[in-house]
Amino acid sequence: MTEKKVLKAEGVGELIGGVTALLGFMPAHSLVIAPFVGHRALSALRMDLHTDPEARAAMVATAMGVTCRVNGVTGFAAIVYTDGTEAEHQPLASDLMLAAEFIGLEVVELAYVTPTGWGGFFEGSERPLDSLPALPGPDLIKDGDQSTGASLPVVDESLRMKILAASLPDVTTVDLNALFEEVLTWDPQALEAPKAALLAGVISLPMFRDAALVQWATNAAFGKEGLAAQRAFADGTPVPDHIGDVLLGKAPRPQIGRLKAALAVCRVLAAHTPAADRAALLTACTWLSWAMGNSTHATFYVDLAQKADPSLSMAHLLAEVLNVGMLPDWVFTA
Repeated sequence: MTEKKVLKAEGVGELIGGVTALLGFMPAHSLVIAPFVGHRALSALRMDLHTDPEARAAMVATAMGVTCRVNGVTGFAAIVYTDGTEAEHQPLASDLMLAAEFIGLEVVELAYVTPTGWGGFFEGSERPLDSLPALPGPDLIKDGDQSTGASLPVVDESLRMKILAASLPDVTTVDLNALFEEVLTWDPQALEAPKAALLAGVISLPMFRDAALVQWATNAAFGKEGLAAQRAFADGTPVPDHIGDVLLGKAPRPQIGRLKAALAVCRVLAAHTPAADRAALLTACTWLSWAMGNSTHATFYVDLAQKADPSLSMAHLLAEVLNVGMLPDWVFTA
C-alpha cells in the first residue's frame, strides 16, 4: 500500500491519473485497488496481474481482504494496467464486482489501461491512449514502473575498499542510538568509510539490526528503549510487546522520511560490503520497504538477502510475510 495522499477525480480518465498518482509510478502488468472512505481514496494497493482462473480468484480474495482492513472503507476503484487487451481482463472485472456485492462495498470504478487505449470495463468502446487526461507531473509520478529504483547502486570500488579496510571500534564504546539517529542525516552519495563500516558491522548483529529498525521507525527516545530491550533479551528477558510490535507492523505509523533516509543508506552499504554484511543490510532494506508498504521492492531485497546468506532467519521470516501478502497494520490507518 502506498503512503497517504488524497485522490480527487471526476470521470474515468481523471481517476486513472489519480490512482497512478497515489502509487507514485505507472505500473506494468498490475491490478491496482484504491480503497475509498466515502468520496476519498487515500492509498492504493498494487498486485501482479493474473489471468489464470485459479490465480485470479486468489488475487481477488487477497485484494478484497486488504481493502476491507482499511478503516472506514466504503468502496473501491480498480484499475488494470495491462500489456494485453481489455477483453482479456473482463473476467477479473466481473469477479471484482461479484466480490464487492458479496461483502457490501461500492464499486466506484473498474477501469483499464492498455498499450493503445483506456476506458471503463463494460462502459463502451476503448478510447485512444493519447486522449487520456494528462497525468500529474513528476512531483507525483516518477519514471518507470513498480520495479524501478529497487536495484542496488553501482559499486564505487574506492569506497568499497575503504570500507573493507576500515578498523572498527569496540562496539561497547559506541553510542549506538546516536549512530542510528545520525544515519538519517547522512548523504548516501558521500558516505564516510569508517562510519559506514561501523554501521555495516553493527547491522550484521541481529540484536542491533532490530534496535536500529525500531529507532528508524519511531524516534531516538524509543530507540534507546528498544536497544535496552534487545540487550536484555540477550540475557533471557522477553522483549516488551510495545517494542516487538514495531517490528511486526502493529505500532503507530512511522514517519516516511525516516524510513526513506535509512533505506537510502542501507542500499548503498549493501552494494559495498561482503556477503555476510550484505545479507543483513538487505534484510534491513526488506523491512524498511515493507514498512513503507512497498512489497515489490521488499521482495527484491529479501531474495538477494537469502542468496547472500541462506541461513539468515530474519530474511526467511520476512520472505514468508511477503509470500502471504501481509502488510503492516499502519498502512490501513488514516
